[in-house]
Amino acid sequence: MNTDENQKIWINKIQQNLSLRGRSDNTFKNYKSVLLRFFNYYNSSIDIESLKEEDIIKFLNDEYLKPNKCKNSYNLCICSIRLFYLVCFNKMLNRVLLPTCKLVKKLPTTIPYNTFAKIVNEEHILKHKCWLLLAFFCGLRVSEVAKVKVEDINVKKHKLKVLGKGNKERFTILPDIVIKALRAYCIKNNIRNGYIFKGTNEKEVMNANTIINYFTVIKDLYKLDDNISFHSLRHSFATNYLKDGGNLLQLQYMLGHKSLSTTVIYIHLAFGNSDFGEFNGVKYV
Repeated sequence: MNTDENQKIWINKIQQNLSLRGRSDNTFKNYKSVLLRFFNYYNSSIDIESLKEEDIIKFLNDEYLKPNKCKNSYNLCICSIRLFYLVCFNKMLNRVLLPTCKLVKKLPTTIPYNTFAKIVNEEHILKHKCWLLLAFFCGLRVSEVAKVKVEDINVKKHKLKVLGKGNKERFTILPDIVIKALRAYCIKNNIRNGYIFKGTNEKEVMNANTIINYFTVIKDLYKLDDNISFHSLRHSFATNYLKDGGNLLQLQYMLGHKSLSTTVIYIHLAFGNSDFGEFNGVKYV
């Protein structure tokens, strides 16, 4: 069996294992990217299975540490390689020799309401406006925005069903301002069921990178801070929800956080000294 065939078998095993553990397609794609890079680093004559921790450290130094890659990328690499050896060769790598890197927790970056309002009001493409509103007023991740369906919308109860990480379903609030935008978009595009934002194939979900690329243009256009991303809209939702008197446990549920400790960080943003703007009378329902 040649090297390419071996690699396909290994990658399939990783995909199967991640699937059994309920991990998302994006997680598999990230692991696959790391492992292909790992395979390509060594000559085809080298037996991957026989590599020692010292050999893997050389790969990490050359590909991650010397180029000064971010700590998240390094940790993803370590986790991918550990899983690879465990699943494919039943081999547990030494975690002392191959440790993950401790991450420095930073406060999430938010967008002031006045800045957001200016962006939305000046956005003339209805689809783009819907993306922004869903993230800022409903707290959706970019992947969740892309997967919103007509059937997920409950206008009477002002609720939106969200398909989150690991295909876990939850509900979040759906303010009138978002309902109006989504209704207008669906009417304009004759969308009555299924995904609201279509991919290249009408039956497929839109690629979330489309939204990310759009927001990159917005950042340049409005000269937003480098730390701001589309995910900052979700952070802004959480911060403003608490500032408006929202319940922390309800926020945890709406955001889809497993641990309350992840949600608690928004208390520092909501009640700290930073100025994030106000909702200016905009109500949730």
